[in-house]
Amino acid sequence: MKKIRNPWKEPKNIGEYNCFACSPYNSSGLQLEFWENHDELITKWNPERSYEGWIGVLHGGIQATLLDEIGGWLVMVKLKTAGVTSNMQVSYLKPVKVSKGEVTVKGKLESVEGRIAKISASLYDGDGEECAKAELSYFVFPENIAKARYQYPGIDAFYD
Repeated sequence: MKKIRNPWKEPKNIGEYNCFACSPYNSSGLQLEFWENHDELITKWNPERSYEGWIGVLHGGIQATLLDEIGGWLVMVKLKTAGVTSNMQVSYLKPVKVSKGEVTVKGKLESVEGRIAKISASLYDGDGEECAKAELSYFVFPENIAKARYQYPGIDAFYD
């Protein structure tokens, strides 16, 4: 697996870069990091009790956030541009028990039709059981627009 560099993780961005899912500067956030494994993107995250819905169970909104974020990073790394979620269908298959520890989220590009990228994502609990999955559609910007309007830094910024 190859580590994906977070190009916004620089001291000059403290106070500016506050993404709930991936900013290391958001103390309430998830502070996700990403890896590339062939055609998949992967993130691992250790849920805390402060992210529960039902007692001992990871909140469904947090699960959806994890699935959505893998899609956004997949667009940036695999399609070399930025995009926004246009549709997301989540299936919750079984409870994610916080006590099982680190969860793994995997995303994969399924197709691109015009400006719409179709992505599949799955969330696995600490035992490796698939607990949630999502089918995502992302509206993908042309690279020049992604750079000009959405601070997309270019593909080289994601690799050391």
